[in-house]
Amino acid sequence: MVRDGLDLALAGLLHDVGKLYGRALWGERDERLPDRTHTAYTAHFVQKEAELFRKAGLDPGWLAQTASRHHEGWRDRPQYQPQSPEEWCVALADTYASQEREEGGQGGSPPEVPLKPPFSQLRLQGKEGRDGGYLPVGEGGRVGLAPGALYPEAGVPMGKATYGRLVERLEARLSEMARLSLTKEALLLNLALAFQEALSLVPADTQSEPDVSLYDHLRLTAAIAHALWLYHGGQPSVEELRRDGKKFLLVVGDLGGIQGHIYRISGAETGVGGIAKRLRARSLEVSLAAETMALGILRSLGLTPLNRILGAGGKFYLLLPNTEEAREALEEAQEAWGRWALRRGGSLVPNLAHLAFEGKEFRDFAGVLKALHQELAQAKLKPFPFLKKTEETQGEALRPCAACGLRPALKDEPGSLCPDCEREREVGGLLPKRDRVGFFPDGAPRPFFAFPSLKVALEDGPGAVHVFRAELDFRPSAAPAEAKPLLGHLPRVAHALKAKRVSLADYTAWARGEGLLEEEEGGEDRVLTFGELAALSQGAPYLGALMLDADRMGEAFATGFQREGRDLATPSRLAALSRTLEVFFATEVLELIRNPALYAGRLGWDALEARRKGERYPLIYSVYSGGDDLFLLGPWDVLLDFALDLERLYALFTGHEALTLSGGFVLAGPSLPIPELSRLLTRAEKAAKEAGRGRLFLFGQAVPWADLRKLRQEVEALRSDLRAERVSRAQVYRWLALWRRFWGQDMNEGERMRYKPLLAYALRRVRERDEGAWERYMGLLDHQGPAWRYLPVWVQWGLYLERRV
Repeated sequence: MVRDGLDLALAGLLHDVGKLYGRALWGERDERLPDRTHTAYTAHFVQKEAELFRKAGLDPGWLAQTASRHHEGWRDRPQYQPQSPEEWCVALADTYASQEREEGGQGGSPPEVPLKPPFSQLRLQGKEGRDGGYLPVGEGGRVGLAPGALYPEAGVPMGKATYGRLVERLEARLSEMARLSLTKEALLLNLALAFQEALSLVPADTQSEPDVSLYDHLRLTAAIAHALWLYHGGQPSVEELRRDGKKFLLVVGDLGGIQGHIYRISGAETGVGGIAKRLRARSLEVSLAAETMALGILRSLGLTPLNRILGAGGKFYLLLPNTEEAREALEEAQEAWGRWALRRGGSLVPNLAHLAFEGKEFRDFAGVLKALHQELAQAKLKPFPFLKKTEETQGEALRPCAACGLRPALKDEPGSLCPDCEREREVGGLLPKRDRVGFFPDGAPRPFFAFPSLKVALEDGPGAVHVFRAELDFRPSAAPAEAKPLLGHLPRVAHALKAKRVSLADYTAWARGEGLLEEEEGGEDRVLTFGELAALSQGAPYLGALMLDADRMGEAFATGFQREGRDLATPSRLAALSRTLEVFFATEVLELIRNPALYAGRLGWDALEARRKGERYPLIYSVYSGGDDLFLLGPWDVLLDFALDLERLYALFTGHEALTLSGGFVLAGPSLPIPELSRLLTRAEKAAKEAGRGRLFLFGQAVPWADLRKLRQEVEALRSDLRAERVSRAQVYRWLALWRRFWGQDMNEGERMRYKPLLAYALRRVRERDEGAWERYMGLLDHQGPAWRYLPVWVQWGLYLERRV
């Protein structure tokens, strides 16, 4: 019988699942099995769930044998050595996917070895990651992967009981699958979801390098087996499989011009309305465009999303067979997506590059990636390569859209929008009510994004060939699905009611009286406008904007795993690093916004502080959060507190001193045009990185996070003194003027010290009001202390908090 690629992908995905059962039953005698190897448990697992596989059109006997016979080197157990071409395909895929393993190992009982974070092996700036492990079963009944789970701890109590709980969760998912009618592809993706939940926090290998999860190893093995089988046309001999050659294509897709495209909204002050909704919808469209491009290429070749082995932030990496069909599919995708981009104004530039490589080169995957990036750099030099003449880029001159300024408006009337911007308004209105994304070949429910290969809507349903869930939701479904938190968070009136502790009627009256309402209908589900977010700030009614980026991530992927005489950058390890980072920016950031109480213990909040943040953090609007960066808007005071908490959470998440965050914070009026806001933020983030990274640029200065945390205490002290009139505003402005005169200018050290007698003289007024306050502020005479070095930051922060408008 000729097997298709999905058969081999399933066998690859299942080949090591027996490790879960072997560790749960470690040391126990099991009469059902011929031995206690993980391969025996894998075969037993498949046979136990035979009906599930049979209903999807698979032969459980063939699947059990193919999945378990994947160890060429087990000379003393010939029953687990590969023999057929299918078995050899899985065995080779397993070998290619497990390059991080070494001979020998650390020993110890496998059930007691925790998974180390992927950051632990990184060497950056002469620093290495801290030891620690993940806890697969946590407080509150958590079992497996969930928000708040990926924080390494010392002395993780692993054991058979932990694995037993994971087995229970996995088998509960399998029981749910058994009640569905699943195709082979749907079964493959449902199993991948269940494995992501149950196996993301346990190591694939407990004896050498336990920093790659069993889930990441199984997923990559499935992808390699599928691509390898397709390369050989589905009917290879053992000899052909074992003979190496350039059988694989590594493909990188990249959407250029993302920031310019997202933030090119010219209607912030033109009366077209719905800027908050449209901005989030446009950000979502960019994320979905990259995902749809990848999914379309994979579907055209009969591959599944498991072959998207890396990706986030508008970039993806695909593992394809090196066939003529694959190359043609890439050329067709390049042209189709290029023409789509040109029709929409050319603000996005889709780029594709590929590189053929041999199986043995999985050992030097970092080298393969480096060569691929060189190909991508060359591709970017010639965007839209299918164009033959200039006329193809020209169109009829029509009235530009009032919102984007790129595409022609539907009507030749002032304020008219193009079809895409009309749809953005509709999509933005739906976002708070949706929790999934559906991909449709045709018949998509409106409104939908009409991409070249698929239509994408904010719901699933009949006709959906793939589904993204907006949360870490691992429940089985009839359609192939993935957990991809892309929808972000939009603050709604319901969040404002909780923050202000008022009724809907009182809030509506307040907003109407302040002139903040752009639309009267919508009730508690209505998305808050930028004007409302600004007005919900404490003190001065300004909108805050925060842009953060993970430092040294390019360095981490390129050279962070290099060691003397050996490169640790294996495909499984890079995939684990990418996926874990994506969990932080796509899940942890949003969870901190929506459910701050989950992190109260980790961040050391008391009950009062947890309650306050639970009321205020949901007012934050996530324009974009994914990959390794984010862009947030909201009440300015909320964003600054959130930034400090998020930086602390990131440090706990990575456990690596060199992995820091840099970013910029901008205080703006709610009507500031989005392109200008983006420009200011980008400049602020750049200033933070140029100052040494690990900093936030705000109020004109790049401040290290540790110092910013201390300055937050200065802010509260200043607010208290201003309210009690121990310090006057005039006095504070005098300090600020002295700082700008002597430290805001290019002066030598001697000239700068002239501020001290002048400041001491000014502080006499404070002493007349309060001796204690005077003693505290005399600390400003220490020119090396953070309170003086960064005086403009905390002084302006405190003044804005106490401003009454």
